[in-house]
Amino acid sequence: MALQISYRGLRLGSDLEITLYWFPREPDRPADYVARVLGAERTPLPRDVDVSGTPEEIASWTTAVAVFVEHIAREQEELRKAQRRIRRWAVTERRKRAKFDDAHRSFEERVRPAAAAYQPVRDVIEARLAEQEAQAREASRRVFQEQERRRAEAVARFREWERRQEVADRPLPGGLSPRQMAARGDAPTSWPPEVQAAAGDLAGWWAGVQASVRNRQARAQAVRKVVEAITRTAAALEAAGRPGISTIKGNPDEVLCGWWIRIDWSDLPDTTRLRTPPALPPGFREETIWQYRLSLPSDQIFTVNRSGEFGFASELKLRGPGGTATRTSGSKRASNDSQKA
Repeated sequence: MALQISYRGLRLGSDLEITLYWFPREPDRPADYVARVLGAERTPLPRDVDVSGTPEEIASWTTAVAVFVEHIAREQEELRKAQRRIRRWAVTERRKRAKFDDAHRSFEERVRPAAAAYQPVRDVIEARLAEQEAQAREASRRVFQEQERRRAEAVARFREWERRQEVADRPLPGGLSPRQMAARGDAPTSWPPEVQAAAGDLAGWWAGVQASVRNRQARAQAVRKVVEAITRTAAALEAAGRPGISTIKGNPDEVLCGWWIRIDWSDLPDTTRLRTPPALPPGFREETIWQYRLSLPSDQIFTVNRSGEFGFASELKLRGPGGTATRTSGSKRASNDSQKA
């Protein structure tokens, strides 16, 4: 590992650009050596570069840069002495500027030979860096190409899987789709040739269609039961005059009226966890993280707003500079149309 250091000298010419490569090694080659010798104001923060080289090469490069740095330091000191003399003895500003220009030109002329002597070392190091960067880019390109190849294969597998699933929603002779037939409880003994060609494993495909229908029906039934229970509860509370309603203050700008509901999920049966969703082709979107944990809130607020609409809200604890704040978030009760769905 080396430090790439740009030297910003005292009014160097535009054609004189000095870059140093320092190979620190404690305690004999401290990392801040160049900054201490040349001045931190002349050497901005260095950049770490990983240069490959044999121990002999690194020792040679380090010797060369040390000689160069010491030469620049001596010339800087000579320039400072000249500047002090000019400030002391120059009579007019015009004369002072001319003397300063001469001193800077002299400094640059004395630094150029040392920069030329160090240039071959810099060329070798920068060629090595360019080669390493090219190799890294090529390695990255190969990795990217392999990732793209695997992604294309996975997408192709997924598209094939999608085509098999789409067959379930295509109407068959008679007007019904396989999914509709599964919802009616039908059990066909034969399938049209186009279904057989698209589905492949008919038994496995049909079992998947039936399972999908059962899941949809179970979800619709569960949603319907929840909506009906909420609607009945809201109607009963309204008819009874909203007994036990309380004011729940989240923050100065947010006040809710409602009832706290404490929910106990301890008797909920355990669920079977699947590593991947059923029937998905292996290898598709490997970076996908499937969430299996059920979100089971223990505390909810059954609220009613000024217009008489009932809904649910949750209490959130937020930490900030001023301490812990409380706010609520929630949604309104389902509309009549959604209750009928």
